[in-house]
Amino acid sequence: MMELLQEILQKAFAVDSIWSVVTRGLIWLGIALVVIVSMDKPDPEKSLKDLKSNLGFFFFFTVLTGGLIYLLFGFTAA
Repeated sequence: MMELLQEILQKAFAVDSIWSVVTRGLIWLGIALVVIVSMDKPDPEKSLKDLKSNLGFFFFFTVLTGGLIYLLFGFTAA
């Protein structure tokens, strides 16, 4: 089980793997979308507060989703 997770993480973050490019691209796309949506307010103070709130929610969502996917698909039949 841990070997499979380790292999997936190595492929996702290895420099010579296409999956590392895809992973980094998706992370950057998600962060960019959150920043663009959060900064689209006429009041600068409110937009900065919304940006912090949305980035925190995005981080929480990413960690929670990763944990739930691991719990759902991380176990193998013995």
